[in-house]
Amino acid sequence: MPMNEGPFGRPITRRSFLASAALAGVGSSAVLTACAGGSAGGTSAAGKDGAGGAGGKGGTVTWASWANPGEAERFRQISKDYEAAHGTKVTFQVVVGDYGAKLLTQLAGSSAPDVFYVQDSGMQRLIQSKKVADFTEFTSKPDAPVKIDDLYPNLMGWCKPADGSPGTYGLVVDCNPIVFWFNKDMCEAAGITKNPAQLHESGGWNRDAVDDFLTKIKATGKRGMVLEGGFGPMLSWMTAFGGKVVEGNKMIFNEDAKSMETLEWLWEGMASGNITYGGSLPKGQAIDALFYSQQLASCQVGRWILPNLKKLKFGYDIAPFASADGKTVPPVIVYTAAMAVNAKAKDPEAAMYFATRFVNKDGQKARLSGGGNAVPSVSGLDEVVLENKQPEHCAWFTDTAKNGYAIPSAIASKAEVGANLGTEMDKSIKAGDSAKVWADKICKYINNGK
Repeated sequence: MPMNEGPFGRPITRRSFLASAALAGVGSSAVLTACAGGSAGGTSAAGKDGAGGAGGKGGTVTWASWANPGEAERFRQISKDYEAAHGTKVTFQVVVGDYGAKLLTQLAGSSAPDVFYVQDSGMQRLIQSKKVADFTEFTSKPDAPVKIDDLYPNLMGWCKPADGSPGTYGLVVDCNPIVFWFNKDMCEAAGITKNPAQLHESGGWNRDAVDDFLTKIKATGKRGMVLEGGFGPMLSWMTAFGGKVVEGNKMIFNEDAKSMETLEWLWEGMASGNITYGGSLPKGQAIDALFYSQQLASCQVGRWILPNLKKLKFGYDIAPFASADGKTVPPVIVYTAAMAVNAKAKDPEAAMYFATRFVNKDGQKARLSGGGNAVPSVSGLDEVVLENKQPEHCAWFTDTAKNGYAIPSAIASKAEVGANLGTEMDKSIKAGDSAKVWADKICKYINNGK
């Protein structure tokens, strides 16, 4: 993957994004009942001492994730469906509060579940402490439900050791690429003759077109765009316009001409009022809520807002981020979470089968079909995103997932950086720092690890 396609951070509200991107997409009560994909199909019961038997039948598994009450209920249903399909005793545990800290405490006390979700900023610590199992050997078996190569490689880097050592310690469960959502009705009211989707199709969705969109929306008294105070959107705009933001494990966007040109453009937009900085919004005002209430003409988020939009009565659609040539689907951030297996799982075979069935093609199709709000992280599931053609150009979700990037090791390998990066960026912007000063500060913060 080109260097400029590998870096990413996340907004201050990363937890809500991860939860929405990777969890709330569950839409079927029959999840995983058909997810024996690739198994040997044996009928044996649990093996010796209750271990998983041939073809992933039998055994016991406990698994955990963060989840709101609705998500938790759906995950309990997943567990019941899996039990029925594979004869495996499955128990789901919802973890509330500080998920990462509680998981580390459980692992240290040998009380952690056998399988669990991992946040992007928490994986490297688990790998370095040898708390999670390597999927390489299991997924190389002929009857493995999923192969590592089945998952988009551009989203898997953070699940491998940051020092380049061999091994894959997490499997991306699904994903959520950010796109340029826009209100079609507000475009028409502002006199915009070609909306972003139409401009992309005709090869004219470039920086000038974005400026025209924002200027015309501003003239109506509404907001055109709110720039989130987080690293993901910032990096996405840089790479969308051809910027190089990382080299190896070092962030370099403060030294890259195209990246700095984009940052200067964003700062100019905030100064002119064409762009609103998210950190300056009144308390309680959220970007998605502003978009839903038609006070904001665009938002740069993932598919997770689709279920809410379906309940509203205005025209909406998506386009990829604008690009230098106006027609390319550029590389932008793709939000991810992964499934991992406890290195001390009580039933390693059953745990591996559960984790790989959860993320394989059948598992993702079952979880995301029927109005799900995430995007598959495996090829061959275009029909999941194309359901009912909502929104009209929904196929661009898949294109963006294939072209995008997940968290870079420069951030993922430093837990403290991942936890505090949004705060550091917000502090600099609110202090009135120029684009160059902001870029220098943030690159230094990431590269120094504090």
